[in-house]
Amino acid sequence: MPAPPHTRFPARWLILLLGALAATAQSTSTTQAPSGAEAAPAPRPTVSSIVQPALMEVQSSVYALNIARWKAPGDVRSVAQQNSASIQRDLSDTLPGLLTQADAAPGTVSSSFFVYRNIDALYDVLLRVYQTAFLAAPQNEADSLDSALQKLEAARRQLGDTILSDSKEHEAQIVQLQAALKAATAVQVQAPPPKTSVVDDGPAPTAPKKKKKPAAKPPANAATQTPPGQTP
Repeated sequence: MPAPPHTRFPARWLILLLGALAATAQSTSTTQAPSGAEAAPAPRPTVSSIVQPALMEVQSSVYALNIARWKAPGDVRSVAQQNSASIQRDLSDTLPGLLTQADAAPGTVSSSFFVYRNIDALYDVLLRVYQTAFLAAPQNEADSLDSALQKLEAARRQLGDTILSDSKEHEAQIVQLQAALKAATAVQVQAPPPKTSVVDDGPAPTAPKKKKKPAAKPPANAATQTPPGQTP
């Protein structure tokens, strides 16, 4: 009988968590050394360091399969061959780019979850190949696939735990930011507006207008005077 599928991490819970997260700065908690001095925090494992060893074993196991010699009907071998080719394309074409993006943004839930979702689908396809190999393939090929399947499951579980931990940390940061914003808003609303005093001294004084001097008038008898030296 085929080995039962391993316990899976609840992907729906991760999707719900993603909707509640925002792009926030990633902070790392520090530990206290016994001597009282602060020790450097442990480096965060990258997504590649979590899943890459299992992916390498999956690639090695699938590449070594000789499906054409399996003791199974032609249509069963054809499906197994298609699944094997799909796994190899995913390992060589799709996953490298997803891992690069996740490693470039450590602690970012969205990029890590893309890798988790891909590995979840990869696990399903590999499981189908193993179930066929368990019944039709040589013992060494079935055992190799079983080992790769278990390591991929362990890597998927560890990645899921890491994503969940990052999600909780981001949520805690959001709650703290919301509480700080709420407190700052409450203080701003309660503070009374500054008072301003206005002194009314009446209208501003105006400068007195200057009076124009009247033009000088000639003497009234100036026209009747006789020039000197002339007789009337």
